[in-house]
Amino acid sequence: MNLIWALINDLSFLVSLALISIPIPGIASSIQSLLSTLFYLDLLMTDQWLPIEKSVTEGELEEDSALNLLFESQGFQSRIVLLNLGSSLVFLVIQVMLLLYTFLMKVLSSVSLIAKKQFIFLEGRLLWGGTIRFIIQQFQPFIFSSFINITSTSLSDLQTQSLGLRFNFYLSAIIFAGTLFSIIVFYSIIISGKAEQSKYSTLIDGLKSDRRGFAQYWTIWTLVKWSLMCFVLILLKDCPALQVQLLTLLSIFSTMLQFKVQPMDCALENAICLFNELMATFYLYVLISLAIAGEDTSLRENLGLSLISILLFALFVNVMKVIIQIIIDIVKKIIKKWCSNTRVVWLRRQQVSKDVYRVPRLRLESNVEGLVREGQINKTDLNSNDMPQQSRRIVAQDVTLQELI
Repeated sequence: MNLIWALINDLSFLVSLALISIPIPGIASSIQSLLSTLFYLDLLMTDQWLPIEKSVTEGELEEDSALNLLFESQGFQSRIVLLNLGSSLVFLVIQVMLLLYTFLMKVLSSVSLIAKKQFIFLEGRLLWGGTIRFIIQQFQPFIFSSFINITSTSLSDLQTQSLGLRFNFYLSAIIFAGTLFSIIVFYSIIISGKAEQSKYSTLIDGLKSDRRGFAQYWTIWTLVKWSLMCFVLILLKDCPALQVQLLTLLSIFSTMLQFKVQPMDCALENAICLFNELMATFYLYVLISLAIAGEDTSLRENLGLSLISILLFALFVNVMKVIIQIIIDIVKKIIKKWCSNTRVVWLRRQQVSKDVYRVPRLRLESNVEGLVREGQINKTDLNSNDMPQQSRRIVAQDVTLQELI
């Protein structure tokens, strides 16, 4: 599952470029919408069973609409944060409930051994590590949905609106402030050196093992890049030319930074990240060409197909990377299990060999002692220095064989 989330995060910048206010002509537009729907899919289908619409009045729901058609095609079909969040809202509620339960176990740990054990278990896995991972995975839906609601709400009319719309606005403000504040918290954790601790290690998972330079802050930079993209796409939704210019500069800067820093610990990951950055830059250049194509329908359709080709090619490469990683993990587990079984068999054979060596020796000694007691062999003969050591061993073996027969 972590590989799937990593795939979505790697391609999120490229896929979100479809929100730029430049329409894509022809069949390419439908394919683009389909790809965007797959990436921002409401996994839990909350619109089928979660009655979020009841939080506002029917009149307010009828007046509600997306920022524009491009945002609607990307899954942001409303300006109400609860409607835009979808499955992310359910995940948020679950995460908050788990955190509250963890704090409850902490309070009860002084009087209950069971509560203490549960708190110790949850603290290491959920309190920091799980929360950090959750924020990173849901960062884009949170910041986009909340910022759309904030920019669409008039503070002067807020008091006259229904309780549901006011709740949506306050929730948006909390989520938006929380996502931005999390960047500051993550930065302070890394700069203080605490990221090496297991509970904070999510911030540096997969990054260079030496943890030097800008590489250790790569997760922070990714969140900052997503935030800047969100501000450009929403605040400048009516200025497509400025959107393209700013996002192209951001993409070029990020590509150069990726090439210079090489932040990932794995060469394959560095290559894929650089590939994704280049694909985003190529996408923006083709989009610029589409904007200046004018009324040439044939050229516009070809450029639209070029945009879709870039998206599909990037998606194919990233999916193949995930498949290869899954195969490598499976092979490693098989080899590890095989080596473990081989070692167990080898140890058992060694133990059996030792036992086989010891048993005849014990039998030999006991048989010789029995023969000495019976008088068949003189004790002095066994201790005699005149008889060579090898001869004494041969005699003992012969006697033992006769006795055994």
